[in-house]
Amino acid sequence: MNPLRRISAAAALATAVVIASASSAAHAQAVEPPPEIVVPRAELRLLGGFGGLAGEAAVSALDHRLRAEAGLHGWSGLILAEAAVLVRALGSPASALWVRGGFMAQSIDYSCNMTDSARAWDAGVAYRKRWAGGSLLVAETGVETVSRDHAFSCNDSGLSTGSVGLRVSVGGQIAITRGFGIYARAGLRTAEHLNEIDFLPEGLAGIAFDL
Repeated sequence: MNPLRRISAAAALATAVVIASASSAAHAQAVEPPPEIVVPRAELRLLGGFGGLAGEAAVSALDHRLRAEAGLHGWSGLILAEAAVLVRALGSPASALWVRGGFMAQSIDYSCNMTDSARAWDAGVAYRKRWAGGSLLVAETGVETVSRDHAFSCNDSGLSTGSVGLRVSVGGQIAITRGFGIYARAGLRTAEHLNEIDFLPEGLAGIAFDL
């Protein structure tokens, strides 16, 4: 065999090997399963923002079909204590629509040396989406009722014994490592919570731990 034919045969063999290797790699990549989405059974958040400092915790049970949440927000003269129960209605633990019922107790000191105490119940739905890397998106909406034992009046403004409004909230978590991330949430309650403005805004940011 002359040298030219030898070179051509070697080139053809090398090309075949490269094509076979590429095809094998592409096939292996095509059948590789998607990354596993790990949904934590417990969450802990330490936040700050409107209302001062906040600590929040959540636990899931029954294969993430039931979820309980609790939080305590406070600063000088203001305390907000919240609790909620969620039941998964549609979807998987990583991406689902939940039915939510919540309760909040609030106590606020005002400049007129008076304290307003109120209770709020809410009901609605929540959508929770978690990605394989640990990031999270939460959106909630519903209706709420606020009640007081007595009407409250301070600085020529007042709050009634009962009111009804909407509750909306959007939060997200950016995963830094598996189990740790940066969390932020913004929301609004439109029933009579705060003297003079009525509505209760929500704006919090901080760190989150997935356990």
